Amino acid sequence: MSNAPTPHPAPSPAEPSPSDEELRRTLLAAYDAQLRGENEFADPRARVEHDGPLVRFTGVETGYITGPRDLGVEGDALDALIARQRDRYAELGIETEWKTRGHDAQKDLPERLRAAGFVPEEPETVFVGRTEDLARLEPRLPDGLRMRSATSLTDLRGIDAMNEQVWGESRPRADELHRILTTSPENMTVLLVEPDPEAAPATTPRTTRSYAADAAPRDAAPHAVAQDAASAPHVAQNSASAPYDAKRDARPHVAQDAAPATPGSASPAPTPPPTPLHASRIEFVPGTDFAGLWGGSTLAAWRGRGLYRATVATRARIAAARGVRYLQVDASADSAPILRRLGFLELTTTTPYIWTPPAG
Repeated sequence: MSNAPTPHPAPSPAEPSPSDEELRRTLLAAYDAQLRGENEFADPRARVEHDGPLVRFTGVETGYITGPRDLGVEGDALDALIARQRDRYAELGIETEWKTRGHDAQKDLPERLRAAGFVPEEPETVFVGRTEDLARLEPRLPDGLRMRSATSLTDLRGIDAMNEQVWGESRPRADELHRILTTSPENMTVLLVEPDPEAAPATTPRTTRSYAADAAPRDAAPHAVAQDAASAPHVAQNSASAPYDAKRDARPHVAQDAAPATPGSASPAPTPPPTPLHASRIEFVPGTDFAGLWGGSTLAAWRGRGLYRATVATRARIAAARGVRYLQVDASADSAPILRRLGFLELTTTTPYIWTPPAG
């Protein structure tokens, strides 16, 4: 049984279209009302704790703190509220993130967080797009590629391997995503793009972009790539959402054409899971009008060829089928111009402030 919200009626075609600024205000109000609080943290293991206006998440490896636009306290009372959160996570001995927004009422909140030992990371821009508009995009891919849902832990480990190539360091997420897909499969779909085994081998471009157009800091802000019509001549046909199978074989992948073992010989060494060319995901937020687009990354040789754009289009269609009105992205400066071209509107900025327990 789906827990997606009942869609609101679409505007009548006879009604005048709202200006971008009017629409931005409407979207920002919906964002503040629906995505700041208990809906903001998806890990099913998390315990929710309340402290005045704040919502605090514990019971996981890294904590999370969020609250409304206006915390309702100032000065010493705000300092005391911040200190209580820091002390709670110090008691637990875990790192935590406090997510701020550029339109927060307490303009001195960042300064007071820094004074309490919270360290800011790079700011990002919050974009929201209307699903009905984005679902009209064609999910085009270069010849020789296919798009599909990740359906096993093997697929998720392959995505980890790809991200390690993109970033040059290990950022494993497979077990975490596997846990969510196993316990709440209706709330997430992970897409990957890979060579189509039934098609002629796809060729890589002769030149690549000099920037990481699809790489996302902290796996939180997908960077889109502009669609190149010449290099993406066909619409992806294999993008339907397949079910995730928690019991599917997740052992190391063995090449299908490996020579059979002979008596006395060593067994063929297992090979790593196949590495996709691109991966990204959509996370639904039950009880709201929103779904989030997260984790977009692409191997360097395949950037600038429309892989991210194709997965945005596919995820928009998945969201439209669920009756979800809006898609939300936390984006870096590199991706912002591309997201604007795709039809997203800039709402505000967001900056994570990280507190880390003292060593020892």
